[in-house]
Formats: sequence, structure tokens, C-alpha cells
Amino acid sequence: MKLLRIACVLGGIAVAGAPFSRAGWPVDEAKRAQLLGTPSSLRVEPAALELKGPRGFRQIVVNATYSDQASTVRDVTGLATLECQPSDLVSIEEGGFLTPRSMGKGKLIVRAGGKATEVPLEVTGLDKANPVSFRHEVIAALNVGGCNMGACHGTPSGKNGFKLSLRGFDPAMDHQQLTRDVLGRRSVSHDPNMSLLLLKGLARVPHEGGQRFPNAGVTTQAVEQWLAEGMVDDRPDVAAVKKIEVLPGNRTLRNPAKWQQLSVQAEFTDGSKRDVTRLSVFSSSDASIAEVNPQGLVEFRQAGEVAILVRYLEEMVSIRLTYLEPKPQFVFPSFPENNYIDTHVSSKLRLMDIPPSGLCTDSDFARRVYLDLCGTLPTVEDVKAFQADQAPDKRAKLIDSLLERPEYADFWTLKFSDVLRSSRKTLQTKGVHSFQQWLRERIAANVGLDQVVRDILTASGPAANNPAASYYRIARDPQSLAETTAQLFFGVRMQCAKCHNHPFERWTQDDYYGFAAFFARVKTKADPSQPSVGNNAPAGEIVFADRGGEVTQPRTGKVMTPRYMGAGDAKVQPGQDRREVLAAWMTSPENLFFARSMVNRIWFHVMGRGVVEPVDDFRESNPSANDPLLDALAHDFVKSGFDLKHLVRTICRSRTYQLSANPLEGNKDDSRYFSHAVSKLLTAEQMLDAICQSTEVAEKYPGLPMGTRATQLPDGEVNNQFLKTFGQPARELACECERESDSNLAQALQLINGPTINDKLKAPNNRLGRLIAAKKSDKEILADLYLSTLSRLPTAEDEKIALTHLAKAKESRKAWEDIHWALMNTKEFLFRH
Repeated sequence: MKLLRIACVLGGIAVAGAPFSRAGWPVDEAKRAQLLGTPSSLRVEPAALELKGPRGFRQIVVNATYSDQASTVRDVTGLATLECQPSDLVSIEEGGFLTPRSMGKGKLIVRAGGKATEVPLEVTGLDKANPVSFRHEVIAALNVGGCNMGACHGTPSGKNGFKLSLRGFDPAMDHQQLTRDVLGRRSVSHDPNMSLLLLKGLARVPHEGGQRFPNAGVTTQAVEQWLAEGMVDDRPDVAAVKKIEVLPGNRTLRNPAKWQQLSVQAEFTDGSKRDVTRLSVFSSSDASIAEVNPQGLVEFRQAGEVAILVRYLEEMVSIRLTYLEPKPQFVFPSFPENNYIDTHVSSKLRLMDIPPSGLCTDSDFARRVYLDLCGTLPTVEDVKAFQADQAPDKRAKLIDSLLERPEYADFWTLKFSDVLRSSRKTLQTKGVHSFQQWLRERIAANVGLDQVVRDILTASGPAANNPAASYYRIARDPQSLAETTAQLFFGVRMQCAKCHNHPFERWTQDDYYGFAAFFARVKTKADPSQPSVGNNAPAGEIVFADRGGEVTQPRTGKVMTPRYMGAGDAKVQPGQDRREVLAAWMTSPENLFFARSMVNRIWFHVMGRGVVEPVDDFRESNPSANDPLLDALAHDFVKSGFDLKHLVRTICRSRTYQLSANPLEGNKDDSRYFSHAVSKLLTAEQMLDAICQSTEVAEKYPGLPMGTRATQLPDGEVNNQFLKTFGQPARELACECERESDSNLAQALQLINGPTINDKLKAPNNRLGRLIAAKKSDKEILADLYLSTLSRLPTAEDEKIALTHLAKAKESRKAWEDIHWALMNTKEFLFRH
């Protein structure tokens, strides 16, 4: 939850504009020689160089191709020798950065590894006035220096009296702050080097943020020249940025090629183009795998995949880079493919040289699939029957049978109710029960999830008669509804765009308020047929679509037209409910936004980790672990009619799902590509139900009949201390992250000496009492305890330890309680494997 609160500031990614990084080309000659090798050819990007004006810089990328089996391409930009003819046209900086010096035409000769290539070169415009653009260059320089980050002067209250708009979102305000605030002390036109902007940015005077600009560089030059030219703002009709292009785009690198130089070109609305590499901010999705420096040089620290987010002003592009370290002796083991899931998973594992674990045992599979599909442990009889079944398709048959059990509907109702935030705190007791029943009926009947979501989004009338309308009793204003709907059904966190354009995603304030406009006319009123509860609060409400109601963009004052996410304005007919238009677009088979989000959420619940993780945080800077897998799941889901059971069945029948949780030496560090099953702590409800089932002592919940399982609870307001300790969510956030999954000291104390386990162990008519009364032998009792807790029989060593403990005990019943307590405190019991 804390991460959510600071996500708007940190954005969830490692920022390289702060402003120096360790990434750099190797200096050791042996490493340089190894990296360079003997290429078969060289290719330079861009293929033709035109430098316009005195700041018409150009970053090139030199690619070397090798005649190996993989036709490897390496970036050798920092290793190549560059020569300009005529020599006075440009100056050349190590790393392939060109600065214009004199006008004319010529060529750039690139040599590396005994190969050479030539690129045409032209320098123009040095004889024309070319003042620095405040909005295109100075704001960009502040971005690169990190001056306007949320943790610095971009914070809403500023820092030490100096406030900038977050990431240059409001350049007019920034110009005012820089040139007029505190009597203009921050900027001195007649002596730029005496400006606080440079004195502090270059750390020539004490500065809490340290040095933000390099002593000599593009950003420093832009700020210094702008100051000297009179600190002028741009004309109102200045061309805007249309798009940016990042070279070389997505790429796969192989050892020893750990480096990749990036080159960024911006295109403006007047058709002009310019290199903005050193005016762009670069960030890595995982700095432990790869870092990127302010010059756009990426250096990998270990094998893996990252997304490099490139931002120039408000334009952002993300590219994917993969670095592999092939193992010469590696042989991918046999991996029979049960369905398309295995095809995509094995393809990724082969690419990454990661071996999959073997299949899990039958007892592990039975326990896993019962917990994942129904939230319960298999009974002793269930385990014995499955073990005795010799049919080759017994796993598939078990999956099919579990999907038809009432526990399946109970468990998946609980999952969706959590993120839909169904709670008596907002819906009152009657409302939360009716919403749970409505949702459970649809999951049990396997109604397509597209229809369920359409019913929720378009719901109107009394919530007592149409429980789906309760969605509008939980989130009540257009902004909250937009944020909740985007996160639940698209996996997109739009909250940042409420106050400013999203700093790490494409979503703008217009996108945010345009999406909110779909809900501007949704109103509620008290249902007179329902009696009031405490404080005269209505027990029921009526949801309706009013004829009036608009959303205004607070910065521009513009009344927003309903806008689809990433798909332009919606066409709503006069008198038409805007929600119907939204629901039809959201659940359209052509719109994979919804399908990708839903299959990722379901995959997360079944597999223990999403293809995109966190599960509700889809963004370019948070790449999926396997794009083809996610797309295949989404297309299959749409083709099936958004069939939840079909999707769960497909996942569980895959070999990937049925892999062992025991890692191999070659995949022990993999937590991303599904090379082995995920071990995860049971949820609070699963754990309490497992304890009740193992001891045969039910938990009593206030106001509910005896025998009610925790997975059947309508919400978390039963105030059960055990459930709260183990992370039962309060249903206040539309986020899977609200359910705590990390173990802690309070949980350990509950398990060791808490009343839940100990009282059930001491109950006279529990499982132990029944077995002892039936005069079962010690071995029979022990086998029953193991089957009821761990879903397997004890090993010879397990049996020896237990029977030795019994032999030494003075009280047989107490010794059995010790053994049962110990089993329920093992990782094997507390975790799903």
C-alpha cells in the first residue's frame, strides 16, 4: 500500500537522469578486443547524417554483424574509430556523438574489427540565427538533470522556496519561476554563470541536490545560451513534438555484447526533425539487470530482459532489450507440450537457456489444484482416490470435476469480490450479501466475464433488485469510477494523470478526464423501499443515468468529451447512456485491453505470479515476462466467449502449471519465466479453512451458520483476528496488492501459540478424538494426519520420528496433538507448492 502512495513520485522504475550512471563502455583493452571480435560487416544508424544549425548534434549507432550461427549483431559504437572527411565538418566525441563545426558536405568513415563503412554527412544552417528554445531545450535539460522530479523541485510544494512543474508539465509557470520569482535571482542574463540555476546545477555553490548538469555538455550549453540570449520564452505557435523514434529499437544481445547505445530523434508538427538523445531521459525497468546513463548507453549487469523508457518532454517510447549468456554445454531437456501455453513458455526458456523443472508428483498436483481452483485442501478420501486412479488423463479429469464443484464458485467469487471492494462498510449487510449472491450465481453458471462486466458497468435501478448497481455505491464520483474501472478491467493505474500528465506513461490529463466523462451522469438516490440504518443512512440506493452532468479538465477548463483509453473520443448518441458505449467498446472482441488484463489476473491467481507483474500495472515501462504467451491467452479467451472455466482449465492442463516447485541448479534464480511452480503462502481464508478441515473443527462466524467456510464469507467485517493477521484485505483498494502475502512475526505467534490452532487441537471431538475413539493404530492415525494436512503419506523417516515421539510421551493424546500441531506449522502445510 505504501508503494501505491508513492508511485506518482517514483513511477515504479529506476531513473537514470539523476544525473550520472555507472554504465560505460569497457576500458580494458582485452575486453574491448573480445567484444569487437571479427565482424563480417558494419552498418551505421542513421544511414545518412544531416546536422542542421549550431546545436544540430547527432548520436550514431554502429552495428557489427558476425558470421556465426545466430548471425549476431553487436553494438560497437564505443569501440569504432570515426573519421570525418573533410575533418573540420564536425567534432567527434567518444561514443559516436557528433557536433557540427563548419558547413559543407562530406562523409563519416567508420572502422572497426578490420571492416569499414562510409556514411554521407552534411552540415547546414550554421549561418542562421538559431536561438535556444525554452520549451524544447531548457525544459528538456531540467528533465535530464532531474531538477523537476517529484522528489526535487517538481514536488507540489517545491523545494527550499523553488517550485517547478512536475517534469516540465507547465512550461509557462516554469518560465515565470525562473525569470521573475525572488526578483529574478535564479537567472542572470548579462552574466549567465552567476545565475543560481547554473551555480547550483553545476554545484559551484552548496546545493542539496548536488550536481545536476555536467560541467560541459548539451544540457549545460542549452541553459547557458538561453540565459545569455535574454531568457525568452517560445512563441505561442512554436511547433510541438509529434513523436520520437529510438534507434536501434528492440534488440537481443548475446555475450560478450553487454552494451547498447541508443539514439533518439524527435519529429515536430512543422515536419522538422532533430537529434534529442542528450535532451532525453532514459530509465530502466530493472536496474539490477541493466543500467542506462544520461547519454543513452545501456550496460547489462546480468542476463535478462528490460524495458528502456525514453522520454523527451511529454513524448515517451519504450524499447525492449534482451541480453543472453548462452551456455555452450546447455541442452534443453525434454518438454512435452500439452497446449499453446507450453509452446510459448518453452520458447522463452530456450531463449534464456533456463531448464524447466520436472513434473510435480500426483500428491503435489492434487493439493495444488484443489487450493488454486477451490481454495480448499483435498480430503483424505480425495487424495486416496486420486492416488489409486491409474488413468493417464486423471489430472485432466480432476481439473474438470473441480470446476463443477460449489467450492469453485465460492472461491472465485471471493477473489472478484475483493477487488470489487464489496463490503458492508459501503453496501451495508444486506447489500454485501446480495452482491455476493449475484456474483456467485454468474460464476457458478459460467457466464462470460465480458457479460458480467457489461452488467456491472451498465447497471441501473435499485441495488436491492439489481445488485450489480452496487458498483456505483462503492466508487461514487466520476474520477474514482474512472480510476477503479481502468485498474480493474484494463490493469492500468491512471491516478497520476489526475493532476498532471503521467510521467512514465502515455496517459495525459485529457485521457484521464475524458475517461471519467463516461461516468459524469451516473447518479444515486436513496431507495424509499429500503429502511434506513444507523445515522439515517440509506440501506439501499437507486442508481440512474441522469440527462446532465459533465467533467471539466481542471487545467484547461475544457468540458471533456467521453474518451476511450488510447482510442480517441467516443461517439455517443443524444440520450444514450454513456456507460453502454463504454461497456460495448471495453468488451469488444477487437479490444484486447480488457482481455489481456483479465487473463493476466486469472493467470496470477492460478500460477502465483502474473505474466505482467504487478498484475494491475500494465505499462510500457513494466514489460510482460512473455508477450506471445499473454497475446495467445487473450486471443483464446476472446475466442472462447470470455469463458473463465475454459481459461482456468487451459492453464491447469498445461505442463507449465504442473511443473514441480523444486528448482534445478539452472533455474533456481528464475522468478519470472515460469520454469518451476511458485511456492506461495496460503491466503488467510485458505489457511483457516485448511486448519478447520484438518482438525475437523469448524470456525464460528458471527451471524453466519456453523460450517460456513472462510472462503464463503461475504466480506472481511466478521472481525476474525486470525484472518486479519494473515492478510485478509479490508476491501478499500481496487488492487490485488491490498491482500498482504508476506509472512511476519504476528503470523508466527498465531501459529505457534495462538488460540485458533491450539483450541481446535484440544477439542474433544476433533479429528484426533475421532481416530483415537475408533481405536485406529498409530500408523493409521499418522497416515490420516499426513493425508489431511500435507495431502501425502508420511515417509519412512517421518514415521520414525513421529513414532519415537509417541513412545517417549507420557500422555498419548498430548503427543498426538504435538504431532498434528507440528504438521500444521510446516512450510509444506502453510504454502501452496
